[in-house]
Amino acid sequence: MKRSNRLVILVGVLLAVLAFVGIVILLQSNTGTPPPAEQTVTVMVAKEDIAIGDAVTPDLVTPTEVNPADVVGTAIGNSSQLGGQPALVNVPAGAQVSQEAIATGGITCVSCQLNPGEKAIAFQVDRVTGLDFLIQSGDMIDVVISQQLQVLQPTQDTANLPENQQRFETIPGLENARTVKTILQNKRVLYVSATRVRSTAPAASPSEGQAPEGEQPQVIENVIIVFAGTDQDAELIKFAQNDLNELGRLTAVLRSAEDTEAERTTGMTLDQLVQDYGVPIPDIIVDLGRGRNR
Repeated sequence: MKRSNRLVILVGVLLAVLAFVGIVILLQSNTGTPPPAEQTVTVMVAKEDIAIGDAVTPDLVTPTEVNPADVVGTAIGNSSQLGGQPALVNVPAGAQVSQEAIATGGITCVSCQLNPGEKAIAFQVDRVTGLDFLIQSGDMIDVVISQQLQVLQPTQDTANLPENQQRFETIPGLENARTVKTILQNKRVLYVSATRVRSTAPAASPSEGQAPEGEQPQVIENVIIVFAGTDQDAELIKFAQNDLNELGRLTAVLRSAEDTEAERTTGMTLDQLVQDYGVPIPDIIVDLGRGRNR
């Protein structure tokens, strides 16, 4: 009986030793296996402060690896994607430069793009006055106005009276004299409601010469351009385009982002065309002018 008990104890001890050795071997094998690497995302970080409107180029950023949860906006994975697009918001040094922060990002936060004292101002353009809808956020534009004015002359019975006693009448044939003038210059575009740059029509089928069935090319009739300006600019635009259904009165002129000088313009009237550009006057205009002086 004693021998049987000793045998049982010996077997138990051997099993315990084997279990201990197995645990040690298992721990050693786990220690030799490196833990899985933590996933990261490459983002671009500003080396220095980038102000609204500054051209964002590869030399202004440095690539950095961050946790996916720490990515701000839509990440730019390679600095080669930066080709000098203007910044739409202020980016401080050390902050991530996202696609939404540059002109191609389609940012919708208009107020984020305003500098102190600036206001967001909107006007409507058609295909011609809107440069075929190729204007984008971050572009710099001038605004040209075209107005129709009534040409008046003193009535025949008051022509010889002092000006403050005269009555006036329209000149037949000159009821709507046209005048054109650049009224705003070097204004930064904040938002465009639609653009041919970011919204292109589906490619036509080479065999049929038309878009695939069920896909209709996007037709843009008019767009809204929102730019940064002052309250005085807003008053000017409101006066110039009081009727929102009227298109063609205001024209957006695209300019280089590096061109900051204001250009002095003379405006354009019929007199300017005749005197400065040598446009001949039709006989009917000459006759009317003679009748006015009689």
